[in-house]
Amino acid sequence: MTWRTTRRWAAVAAFNLAAIALVLGAAEVGVRLTSGADRTDQDDQLPMCRADPLTVWRYKPDVRLTYRAPEFEMQVRTNEEGLRSAATSAGPGPTVLFIGDSFTFGWGVSEAERYTDAIGRQLGGVRTVNAGHWMYTFDQQLLLMRQLIERHRPAVVVQGFYWMHVRSLFNHQLERNADGTLRAVLDPKIHVDPRGVLKFRSDWLERPPLGSQLVALVARAVLNRDLRERAADWVDYMRPGSTRDAALWAETDALIGETARLLRAAGIAYVPFLIPASVEVGGTQWSHVGWMGSTPPPGIDVTLPAARFAAMLRRHGAEPVELAAALREHGGAALYFPQDGHWNAAGHAAAGRLLEPAVRRALSRAAN
Repeated sequence: MTWRTTRRWAAVAAFNLAAIALVLGAAEVGVRLTSGADRTDQDDQLPMCRADPLTVWRYKPDVRLTYRAPEFEMQVRTNEEGLRSAATSAGPGPTVLFIGDSFTFGWGVSEAERYTDAIGRQLGGVRTVNAGHWMYTFDQQLLLMRQLIERHRPAVVVQGFYWMHVRSLFNHQLERNADGTLRAVLDPKIHVDPRGVLKFRSDWLERPPLGSQLVALVARAVLNRDLRERAADWVDYMRPGSTRDAALWAETDALIGETARLLRAAGIAYVPFLIPASVEVGGTQWSHVGWMGSTPPPGIDVTLPAARFAAMLRRHGAEPVELAAALREHGGAALYFPQDGHWNAAGHAAAGRLLEPAVRRALSRAAN
Protein backbone atom coordinates (compact mmCIF):
# COMPACT_ATOMS: atom_id res chain seq x y z
CA MET A 1 0.00 0.00 0.00
CA THR A 2 1.45 3.38 -1.01
CA TRP A 3 1.79 6.32 1.33
CA ARG A 4 -0.91 8.17 -0.63
CA THR A 5 -3.35 5.24 -0.27
CA THR A 6 -2.62 5.03 3.44
CA ARG A 7 -3.40 8.72 3.85
CA ARG A 8 -6.67 8.32 1.93
CA TRP A 9 -7.81 5.40 4.11
CA ALA A 10 -6.78 7.26 7.25
CA ALA A 11 -8.88 10.25 6.13
CA VAL A 12 -11.87 8.00 5.45
CA ALA A 13 -11.52 6.37 8.87
CA ALA A 14 -11.20 9.74 10.59
CA PHE A 15 -14.28 11.05 8.75
CA ASN A 16 -16.31 7.96 9.74
CA LEU A 17 -15.21 8.22 13.37
CA ALA A 18 -16.11 11.90 13.41
CA ALA A 19 -19.52 11.14 11.90
CA ILE A 20 -20.17 8.39 14.45
CA ALA A 21 -19.10 10.69 17.28
CA LEU A 22 -21.40 13.42 15.93
CA VAL A 23 -24.37 11.04 15.72
CA LEU A 24 -23.74 9.65 19.21
CA GLY A 25 -23.28 13.16 20.56
CA ALA A 26 -26.57 14.28 19.04
CA ALA A 27 -28.27 11.18 20.44
CA GLU A 28 -26.82 11.91 23.88
CA VAL A 29 -28.10 15.48 23.76
CA GLY A 30 -31.51 14.26 22.63
CA VAL A 31 -31.74 11.72 25.43
CA ARG A 32 -30.72 14.31 28.02
CA LEU A 33 -33.31 16.77 26.74
CA THR A 34 -36.14 14.24 26.68
CA SER A 35 -35.23 12.90 30.12
CA GLY A 36 -35.19 16.34 31.71
CA ALA A 37 -37.53 18.11 34.05
CA ASP A 38 -40.60 17.54 31.91
CA ARG A 39 -40.17 13.75 32.05
CA THR A 40 -41.85 11.84 34.89
CA ASP A 41 -41.38 8.08 35.29
CA GLN A 42 -44.29 6.39 36.98
CA ASP A 43 -42.07 4.80 39.61
CA ASP A 44 -40.70 8.24 40.44
CA GLN A 45 -44.23 9.18 41.52
CA LEU A 46 -43.89 6.74 44.43
CA PRO A 47 -41.15 8.05 46.75
CA MET A 48 -42.71 6.13 49.63
CA CYS A 49 -40.29 3.30 50.41
CA ARG A 50 -37.51 2.67 52.90
CA ALA A 51 -34.99 -0.12 52.95
CA ASP A 52 -35.83 -2.94 55.34
CA PRO A 53 -33.35 -5.60 56.52
CA LEU A 54 -36.02 -8.31 56.64
CA THR A 55 -38.33 -7.65 53.68
CA VAL A 56 -36.04 -5.65 51.31
CA TRP A 57 -38.31 -2.62 51.60
CA ARG A 58 -41.29 -1.28 53.50
CA TYR A 59 -43.39 1.84 53.14
CA LYS A 60 -42.32 4.95 54.98
CA PRO A 61 -44.71 6.22 57.66
CA ASP A 62 -46.81 9.36 57.19
CA VAL A 63 -46.58 9.54 53.39
CA ARG A 64 -48.99 11.71 51.43
CA LEU A 65 -48.84 11.62 47.63
CA THR A 66 -50.85 11.39 44.41
CA TYR A 67 -50.11 8.78 41.77
CA ARG A 68 -51.34 9.44 38.24
CA ALA A 69 -51.68 6.81 35.52
CA PRO A 70 -53.56 6.87 32.20
CA GLU A 71 -56.51 4.96 33.69
CA PHE A 72 -56.72 6.41 37.20
CA GLU A 73 -55.52 8.90 39.77
CA MET A 74 -54.80 7.48 43.21
CA GLN A 75 -54.36 9.25 46.52
CA VAL A 76 -51.93 7.43 48.80
CA ARG A 77 -51.33 7.95 52.48
CA THR A 78 -49.55 5.79 55.02
CA ASN A 79 -50.05 5.77 58.76
CA GLU A 80 -47.52 5.70 61.58
CA GLU A 81 -46.73 2.05 60.80
CA GLY A 82 -46.14 2.66 57.12
CA LEU A 83 -49.39 1.00 56.03
CA ARG A 84 -51.88 2.46 53.58
CA SER A 85 -54.55 3.07 56.16
CA ALA A 86 -55.77 5.41 58.84
CA ALA A 87 -54.05 5.42 62.23
CA THR A 88 -54.16 1.93 63.73
CA SER A 89 -55.77 2.55 67.09
CA ALA A 90 -57.05 -0.40 69.10
CA GLY A 91 -60.81 -0.83 69.26
CA PRO A 92 -63.26 -2.96 71.22
CA GLY A 93 -63.98 -5.40 68.39
CA PRO A 94 -61.82 -8.13 66.87
CA THR A 95 -59.08 -7.29 64.37
CA VAL A 96 -58.93 -8.63 60.83
CA LEU A 97 -55.47 -8.38 59.28
CA PHE A 98 -55.27 -8.31 55.46
CA ILE A 99 -51.96 -9.39 53.92
CA GLY A 100 -51.17 -9.28 50.22
CA ASP A 101 -49.75 -7.44 47.25
CA SER A 102 -50.96 -4.52 45.13
CA PHE A 103 -54.51 -5.92 44.91
CA THR A 104 -54.77 -5.72 48.72
CA PHE A 105 -52.99 -2.37 48.74
CA GLY A 106 -55.76 -1.15 46.46
CA TRP A 107 -53.75 -0.20 43.39
CA GLY A 108 -55.72 2.29 41.33
CA VAL A 109 -58.58 2.85 43.79
CA SER A 110 -59.19 4.86 46.95
CA GLU A 111 -58.88 3.38 50.43
CA ALA A 112 -62.64 3.33 50.85
CA GLU A 113 -63.11 1.41 47.59
CA ARG A 114 -60.81 -1.49 48.50
CA TYR A 115 -62.23 -4.95 49.14
CA THR A 116 -60.70 -4.85 52.63
CA ASP A 117 -62.62 -1.73 53.60
CA ALA A 118 -65.80 -3.06 51.98
CA ILE A 119 -65.56 -6.20 54.12
CA GLY A 120 -65.03 -4.11 57.23
CA ARG A 121 -68.18 -2.11 56.52
CA GLN A 122 -70.21 -5.25 55.80
CA LEU A 123 -69.10 -6.95 59.01
CA GLY A 124 -69.38 -3.94 61.31
CA GLY A 125 -67.79 -3.87 64.75
CA VAL A 126 -64.37 -5.03 63.57
CA ARG A 127 -61.07 -3.28 63.11
CA THR A 128 -59.38 -3.89 59.75
CA VAL A 129 -55.65 -3.53 59.17
CA ASN A 130 -54.60 -3.38 55.52
CA ALA A 131 -50.94 -4.43 55.12
CA GLY A 132 -50.93 -4.74 51.32
CA HIS A 133 -47.61 -3.90 49.67
CA TRP A 134 -47.30 -3.72 45.90
CA MET A 135 -44.75 -6.20 44.50
CA TYR A 136 -44.59 -8.16 47.75
CA THR A 137 -44.47 -11.87 47.18
CA PHE A 138 -45.16 -14.74 49.58
CA ASP A 139 -41.87 -14.64 51.50
CA GLN A 140 -42.13 -10.90 52.21
CA GLN A 141 -45.80 -11.28 53.12
CA LEU A 142 -44.92 -14.02 55.63
CA LEU A 143 -42.29 -11.88 57.35
CA LEU A 144 -44.57 -8.85 57.50
CA MET A 145 -47.42 -11.02 58.78
CA ARG A 146 -45.23 -12.35 61.58
CA GLN A 147 -44.44 -8.81 62.73
CA LEU A 148 -48.01 -7.57 62.54
CA ILE A 149 -49.69 -10.47 64.34
CA GLU A 150 -47.41 -9.74 67.30
CA ARG A 151 -48.43 -6.10 67.22
CA HIS A 152 -52.14 -6.35 66.45
CA ARG A 153 -53.17 -9.80 67.75
CA PRO A 154 -55.73 -10.35 64.97
CA ALA A 155 -58.55 -12.84 65.27
CA VAL A 156 -58.40 -13.49 61.52
CA VAL A 157 -55.74 -13.14 58.84
CA VAL A 158 -56.95 -12.81 55.24
CA GLN A 159 -54.27 -13.34 52.58
CA GLY A 160 -54.64 -12.87 48.84
CA PHE A 161 -52.50 -15.10 46.61
CA TYR A 162 -51.72 -13.86 43.10
CA TRP A 163 -50.10 -16.82 41.38
CA MET A 164 -47.88 -14.73 39.10
CA HIS A 165 -45.74 -13.85 42.13
CA VAL A 166 -44.22 -17.32 41.97
CA ARG A 167 -41.93 -15.89 39.30
CA SER A 168 -41.12 -12.91 41.53
CA LEU A 169 -39.19 -15.25 43.83
CA PHE A 170 -36.46 -15.83 41.23
CA ASN A 171 -34.14 -13.08 42.54
CA HIS A 172 -34.91 -13.56 46.22
CA GLN A 173 -32.28 -14.96 48.55
CA LEU A 174 -33.93 -16.45 51.63
CA GLU A 175 -32.14 -16.50 54.98
CA ARG A 176 -33.45 -19.03 57.49
CA ASN A 177 -33.16 -19.53 61.22
CA ALA A 178 -31.62 -22.66 62.74
CA ASP A 179 -35.08 -24.25 62.96
CA GLY A 180 -35.67 -23.67 59.23
CA THR A 181 -38.15 -20.82 59.58
CA LEU A 182 -37.74 -17.79 57.36
CA ARG A 183 -35.64 -15.01 58.88
CA ALA A 184 -35.10 -12.50 56.07
CA VAL A 185 -35.36 -11.89 52.32
CA LEU A 186 -32.59 -10.33 50.26
CA ASP A 187 -32.90 -9.11 46.68
CA PRO A 188 -29.63 -7.75 45.22
CA LYS A 189 -31.48 -6.53 42.11
CA ILE A 190 -33.63 -4.02 44.00
CA HIS A 191 -32.72 -1.01 46.09
CA VAL A 192 -34.38 2.12 47.46
CA ASP A 193 -32.92 5.38 46.21
CA PRO A 194 -32.40 8.40 48.49
CA ARG A 195 -35.87 9.79 47.63
CA GLY A 196 -37.56 6.55 48.64
CA VAL A 197 -38.19 5.27 45.10
CA LEU A 198 -37.89 1.53 44.52
CA LYS A 199 -35.39 0.86 41.73
CA PHE A 200 -33.99 -2.13 39.87
CA ARG A 201 -30.26 -2.16 40.51
CA SER A 202 -27.94 -1.95 37.50
CA ASP A 203 -24.43 -0.54 37.33
CA TRP A 204 -25.10 0.56 33.74
CA LEU A 205 -28.12 2.53 34.93
CA GLU A 206 -26.62 3.98 38.10
CA ARG A 207 -23.06 4.58 36.89
CA PRO A 208 -23.07 4.65 33.07
CA PRO A 209 -19.66 5.15 31.42
CA LEU A 210 -18.76 8.85 31.26
CA GLY A 211 -22.16 9.59 32.80
CA SER A 212 -23.80 8.89 29.45
CA GLN A 213 -27.59 9.01 29.49
CA LEU A 214 -27.58 7.25 26.11
CA VAL A 215 -25.84 4.23 27.64
CA ALA A 216 -28.31 4.33 30.54
CA LEU A 217 -31.22 4.40 28.07
CA VAL A 218 -29.89 1.33 26.23
CA ALA A 219 -29.28 -0.45 29.54
CA ARG A 220 -32.84 0.33 30.64
CA ALA A 221 -34.20 -1.09 27.38
CA VAL A 222 -32.18 -4.29 27.83
CA LEU A 223 -33.32 -4.60 31.45
CA ASN A 224 -36.97 -4.10 30.47
CA ARG A 225 -36.65 -6.71 27.70
CA ASP A 226 -35.18 -9.17 30.20
CA LEU A 227 -38.05 -8.52 32.61
CA ARG A 228 -40.60 -9.04 29.81
CA GLU A 229 -38.96 -12.32 28.82
CA ARG A 230 -39.07 -13.52 32.40
CA ALA A 231 -42.70 -12.43 32.71
CA ALA A 232 -43.52 -14.53 29.64
CA ASP A 233 -42.84 -17.58 31.81
CA TRP A 234 -46.25 -16.93 33.41
CA VAL A 235 -47.99 -18.32 30.35
CA ASP A 236 -45.93 -21.48 30.69
CA TYR A 237 -47.51 -22.04 34.11
CA MET A 238 -50.80 -22.54 32.23
CA ARG A 239 -49.44 -25.33 30.01
CA PRO A 240 -50.41 -28.85 31.11
CA GLY A 241 -47.33 -30.83 32.13
CA SER A 242 -45.05 -27.77 32.31
CA THR A 243 -42.17 -28.04 34.77
CA ARG A 244 -41.09 -24.43 34.33
CA ASP A 245 -39.70 -22.96 37.58
CA ALA A 246 -40.31 -26.15 39.55
CA ALA A 247 -37.91 -24.94 42.25
CA LEU A 248 -39.87 -21.69 42.66
CA TRP A 249 -43.14 -23.61 42.99
CA ALA A 250 -41.52 -25.83 45.62
CA GLU A 251 -40.37 -22.71 47.48
CA THR A 252 -43.91 -21.32 47.26
CA ASP A 253 -45.24 -24.57 48.74
CA ALA A 254 -42.78 -24.31 51.64
CA LEU A 255 -43.76 -20.68 52.31
CA ILE A 256 -47.47 -21.55 52.30
CA GLY A 257 -46.78 -24.37 54.74
CA GLU A 258 -44.83 -22.12 57.09
CA THR A 259 -47.57 -19.46 56.93
CA ALA A 260 -50.29 -22.00 57.79
CA ARG A 261 -48.26 -23.43 60.67
CA LEU A 262 -47.53 -19.96 62.07
CA LEU A 263 -51.20 -18.98 62.18
CA ARG A 264 -52.32 -22.36 63.49
CA ALA A 265 -49.79 -22.19 66.34
CA ALA A 266 -50.95 -18.66 67.18
CA GLY A 267 -54.62 -19.70 67.22
CA ILE A 268 -55.50 -17.27 64.43
CA ALA A 269 -58.20 -18.13 61.89
CA TYR A 270 -56.90 -18.09 58.33
CA VAL A 271 -58.75 -17.07 55.16
CA PRO A 272 -56.52 -17.50 52.09
CA PHE A 273 -58.02 -16.62 48.72
CA LEU A 274 -56.90 -16.79 45.11
CA ILE A 275 -56.77 -13.60 43.04
CA PRO A 276 -57.43 -14.39 39.37
CA ALA A 277 -55.82 -12.57 36.48
CA SER A 278 -58.29 -10.99 34.08
CA VAL A 279 -57.86 -13.80 31.52
CA GLU A 280 -59.13 -16.26 34.15
CA VAL A 281 -62.49 -14.50 34.27
CA GLY A 282 -63.03 -14.20 30.52
CA GLY A 283 -60.73 -11.29 29.68
CA THR A 284 -58.72 -11.10 26.48
CA GLN A 285 -55.88 -8.81 27.59
CA TRP A 286 -53.15 -11.45 27.51
CA SER A 287 -50.53 -8.79 28.17
CA HIS A 288 -51.72 -8.95 31.80
CA VAL A 289 -49.92 -12.30 32.00
CA GLY A 290 -46.90 -11.29 29.94
CA TRP A 291 -48.09 -12.58 26.54
CA MET A 292 -47.52 -9.98 23.84
CA GLY A 293 -48.67 -12.04 20.86
CA SER A 294 -51.51 -10.86 18.64
CA THR A 295 -53.44 -14.08 19.29
CA PRO A 296 -53.99 -16.00 22.54
CA PRO A 297 -51.20 -18.42 23.48
CA PRO A 298 -51.81 -21.98 22.25
CA GLY A 299 -52.08 -25.12 24.36
CA ILE A 300 -52.95 -23.56 27.70
CA ASP A 301 -55.44 -24.07 30.52
CA VAL A 302 -56.00 -20.83 32.41
CA THR A 303 -57.23 -22.71 35.49
CA LEU A 304 -53.97 -24.61 36.12
CA PRO A 305 -52.03 -22.10 38.28
CA ALA A 306 -55.00 -21.49 40.59
CA ALA A 307 -55.65 -25.25 40.85
CA ARG A 308 -52.00 -25.76 41.80
CA PHE A 309 -52.23 -23.09 44.48
CA ALA A 310 -55.48 -24.48 45.85
CA ALA A 311 -53.92 -27.94 46.14
CA MET A 312 -50.96 -26.50 48.05
CA LEU A 313 -53.17 -24.67 50.50
CA ARG A 314 -55.38 -27.71 51.13
CA ARG A 315 -52.31 -29.89 51.65
CA HIS A 316 -51.33 -27.54 54.47
CA GLY A 317 -54.79 -27.56 56.04
CA ALA A 318 -56.10 -24.26 54.67
CA GLU A 319 -59.22 -24.06 52.53
CA PRO A 320 -58.88 -21.30 49.90
CA VAL A 321 -61.63 -19.06 48.61
CA GLU A 322 -61.48 -19.31 44.81
CA LEU A 323 -62.86 -16.17 43.16
CA ALA A 324 -62.46 -16.79 39.42
CA ALA A 325 -65.81 -18.43 38.64
CA ALA A 326 -67.81 -15.99 40.76
CA LEU A 327 -66.02 -12.93 39.38
CA ARG A 328 -66.72 -14.18 35.87
CA GLU A 329 -70.43 -14.12 36.73
CA HIS A 330 -70.22 -10.72 38.46
CA GLY A 331 -68.76 -8.83 35.52
CA GLY A 332 -65.65 -10.65 34.33
CA ALA A 333 -63.06 -8.49 32.61
CA ALA A 334 -65.10 -5.34 33.31
CA LEU A 335 -63.93 -5.64 36.93
CA TYR A 336 -60.32 -4.90 35.89
CA PHE A 337 -58.56 -1.84 34.51
CA PRO A 338 -58.18 -2.72 30.80
CA GLN A 339 -54.51 -1.77 30.52
CA ASP A 340 -53.23 -1.91 34.09
CA GLY A 341 -54.76 -5.29 34.95
CA HIS A 342 -55.70 -4.62 38.60
CA TRP A 343 -59.22 -4.61 39.98
CA ASN A 344 -61.08 -1.36 39.52
CA ALA A 345 -63.62 -0.11 42.08
CA ALA A 346 -66.26 -2.54 40.79
CA GLY A 347 -63.79 -5.41 41.06
CA HIS A 348 -63.00 -4.58 44.68
CA ALA A 349 -66.70 -4.30 45.50
CA ALA A 350 -67.36 -7.72 43.96
CA ALA A 351 -64.40 -9.31 45.73
CA GLY A 352 -65.55 -7.81 49.04
CA ARG A 353 -69.03 -9.27 48.66
CA LEU A 354 -67.64 -12.69 47.79
CA LEU A 355 -65.08 -12.81 50.60
CA GLU A 356 -67.22 -11.40 53.41
CA PRO A 357 -69.03 -14.69 54.24
CA ALA A 358 -65.72 -16.55 54.63
CA VAL A 359 -64.32 -13.81 56.89
CA ARG A 360 -67.53 -13.81 58.95
CA ARG A 361 -67.29 -17.58 59.43
CA ALA A 362 -63.65 -17.27 60.44
CA LEU A 363 -64.54 -14.63 63.04
CA SER A 364 -67.18 -16.95 64.42
CA ARG A 365 -64.67 -19.79 64.69
CA ALA A 366 -62.17 -17.51 66.40
CA ALA A 367 -64.77 -16.43 68.96
CA ASN A 368 -65.56 -20.03 69.99
